[in-house]
Amino acid sequence: MHDAAKRNSIAEVRSEVDAIDREIVRLLGRRAGLVRDAVRFKKDEDDIRSPDHMAAFMDKRRGWAAESGEDADFVSRIYRVVTEHSVTVQTALWRQQHPK
Repeated sequence: MHDAAKRNSIAEVRSEVDAIDREIVRLLGRRAGLVRDAVRFKKDEDDIRSPDHMAAFMDKRRGWAAESGEDADFVSRIYRVVTEHSVTVQTALWRQQHPK
């Protein structure tokens, strides 16, 4: 759902976009901490990728986008980047914690 309030200038619009982006960055940092913590519960490196979980994960986010009237393909592209980074981080941590 979009806020239909009228802004008086492009500066006001940009200021609001900046505030939203700052919040997104803060939330990504919070999410990254949870991703790092989750590696403790992974049995092995294959468990990190977990294709079955990833399919359900993406479907859920696409559904949230659709419910909100947002572009589900756009949301999927964003989450593909986010999850690829999460897998990279978790794999590195897993290898650190379980040296061969």
